[in-house]
Amino acid sequence: MNFVARMKNAGLETATECTLLYADMPRLDAADFVARLEQAIGPNAAVSDIRDHAAGSTRFLSFMAGGCAVAIEASKDTRPASVYFEALDWPMLHRTFPEAEEAVRNHTAHIQIAVEAEYDAVANALGMRAVNTSFTRSTLAGRAAAAICRTDLPLAIHWKHSEMLFKPGPFLRELETEPVEIFVKVTPFSSNRMIDGVRTVGGSTRGAADLLGCEVVLEEAPVPVDWVMRTLHCFVARCHSEGRYLPHLATYAPGKGDIMIVRHLDSTPEIDTPHVSLEVRRADEFGFDATEADDLALAKVKKPDWDGRDRRQRPQSAKPFGRRGLA
Repeated sequence: MNFVARMKNAGLETATECTLLYADMPRLDAADFVARLEQAIGPNAAVSDIRDHAAGSTRFLSFMAGGCAVAIEASKDTRPASVYFEALDWPMLHRTFPEAEEAVRNHTAHIQIAVEAEYDAVANALGMRAVNTSFTRSTLAGRAAAAICRTDLPLAIHWKHSEMLFKPGPFLRELETEPVEIFVKVTPFSSNRMIDGVRTVGGSTRGAADLLGCEVVLEEAPVPVDWVMRTLHCFVARCHSEGRYLPHLATYAPGKGDIMIVRHLDSTPEIDTPHVSLEVRRADEFGFDATEADDLALAKVKKPDWDGRDRRQRPQSAKPFGRRGLA
């Protein structure tokens, strides 16, 4: 387990960070920004203790909101490209943001947002659910980024916790409709194993540990990549709404006729950290049914017209599916 993972498990990583990339030095009007943010977060999280100052060409803005400390820095100093390497290496980026590498290469300025809740670590140590949960922090950081976007649209938005790069438009849309898709990244993987002539695909999350304590792995099954990503996001969103993961050996149905088994595992040969495993036993939409098979490899896919061809028609520039281990 690496140092960052240890910090997360100990509750010591208590800040949410995102960076907005710009071609030129962005505008940051404190009064306009605060007005937009207060309109977005409502009266229950009023902005207070505002401090606005500058040092050369760098602008700093800090304040309190919703029990969290927010720090914003606007600067013409660019961060090393290696900071964005993990986000650029995501194999699905060619679908969601094909211009991401160009945006990272061409930006000359940035605005960095950090939202910190100082009591999260204490609450975690006492075995309590923190008042300022990571979802609250992340939502506030997202609202702050949205307020800035509506003043000065960036080239890209880098969300640090999930290591994702977003276009401004999809970011703003998902923040309002499905914020878990910002906070949690799903990376597909495949061992190229075949079941009844269909290649199997699985997926793992990054960011679910910040919301619920550990990451999630969907074990390989003969289903499309989009279904894997949608199912993992829906599972995390549902569990977050209940404040905990479904119990060990519970069943989960992402859609009508679907059956998945939930397992809480301490470690596996591929993943040495505690995680939640989802095993697909039936995916009705794709005719996959392993409810009566002792070995998944012996299960049948009853719809031969769907053979997983869509997953193999990917651009040559697309990166291969990542390793199985959790990042």
